[in-house]
Amino acid sequence: MDCPVLSFPRLVLFAAVALVCACEPISLSPIASDPADSGSGSDDGGDGTGGNDPDGGEELGAPDGGGPIPEDAGVDGGPRIPRPPLGDGGVDARMTEWNTCVWGWQSRTVLPLGNDRGYPQFALDADGEAYLVEYTGEVLRVVTTKPWRVFADMEVVGGQWWLGGIRVDASGDLHLALNPRFDDLVAVVPTDILHHSEGRWERVRLSSGWVRAFDLDASGRFHVLSLVDAEKHRINYVQGRIGDVTVVDTGLELGVIFTHLSMRVDARGKVHVTYEGGASAGRPVIYYATNASGTWVKEQVAAEGALPVIAVSPAGVPHILWASVGVVSLSTRSAEGEWSTTVLPFEGGGEMRISSSGVVHVLRNLGRQLEYRNNAQAGWVANTVVAREASSLNLPFHDWALEVDARGRAHVMYSELVEDGVRMLRRIGYSRQCP
Repeated sequence: MDCPVLSFPRLVLFAAVALVCACEPISLSPIASDPADSGSGSDDGGDGTGGNDPDGGEELGAPDGGGPIPEDAGVDGGPRIPRPPLGDGGVDARMTEWNTCVWGWQSRTVLPLGNDRGYPQFALDADGEAYLVEYTGEVLRVVTTKPWRVFADMEVVGGQWWLGGIRVDASGDLHLALNPRFDDLVAVVPTDILHHSEGRWERVRLSSGWVRAFDLDASGRFHVLSLVDAEKHRINYVQGRIGDVTVVDTGLELGVIFTHLSMRVDARGKVHVTYEGGASAGRPVIYYATNASGTWVKEQVAAEGALPVIAVSPAGVPHILWASVGVVSLSTRSAEGEWSTTVLPFEGGGEMRISSSGVVHVLRNLGRQLEYRNNAQAGWVANTVVAREASSLNLPFHDWALEVDARGRAHVMYSELVEDGVRMLRRIGYSRQCP
């Protein structure tokens, strides 16, 4: 789950110089390499380690046991091929095996406790295998649970990053959106959009602002929402493929109190957005916006609320989960544009996804446990995914994410932090509903 605090004053003060107007989309081609100043060594706000190599501090060689050659690591895999520590099973040797099924869930560690910096934000492919991003001081790479799959070196430098999103398309190609973090907060914020296919990364760099939402449509085209203007938090909409990208000013402004933004793309490639906005500090309004009509329009969903997240059903119906004092509500929009709201039998905000069968899945962080619910069960019965009491490390859940696979199973990824007196160490855990 993204941090809800927006703390980048003046970050994009001059970004408007590099942008196009709302009526004139631009087409861009991939760049060959990143400029030397594409990142900084500033602290990442949640991990004070300074960035080191993965556990062991070594680059391990080919997988033991003479296993098959990784599909993305052939001679055409790019100028530098990482050699991730694959074990005999063909997956990252740092991962643990799946444990036994407990109360409907099985779990594993995907990045062990250490200096590695991983983002719990993740993607699933058609087989239900997970993909996430880790970075150290010099390495930015993809980690996956899919056996024998590794990725070419991104050739993206700079130790600190915002991950705007990660997705896998129907053909298994991987797509990423990243922002390097700058010491100079007045600099234009670049956006790197990457696509991995046939053993190579393609990349385009745009001056489109800070990426806050990222998704793919059924054809594999990416859709991005990014922010410019540190005062008004104006939304840019970026969409297309590498080599054919458009950037459009939506005309939407989140206002000075913005803290949360969520986006999903429907089966027709139309974008659905929810966000907090308004002029009264401490009393945000819940808005919905879409480009389904061909132009960007917005509607008010609730006069006061917080932490809205959006999901779209297979039929194209937007669902917005949002919190207010003491309750959490689910609002849906009819084809006629009318909103109906149901108060759910639990409190607090959460993450939400909708499966291909139309089941609504919700994940919440209760501090000492991650709780899962869905509307396939009467009363939205609560189910514990993982609890701190059951963790051998007894660490807090720092951030978390929810995805649902093609079979309708919920998958949850989360990070836990611990301070060892000098450094902040991180572990990335992963749980899924039992097969």
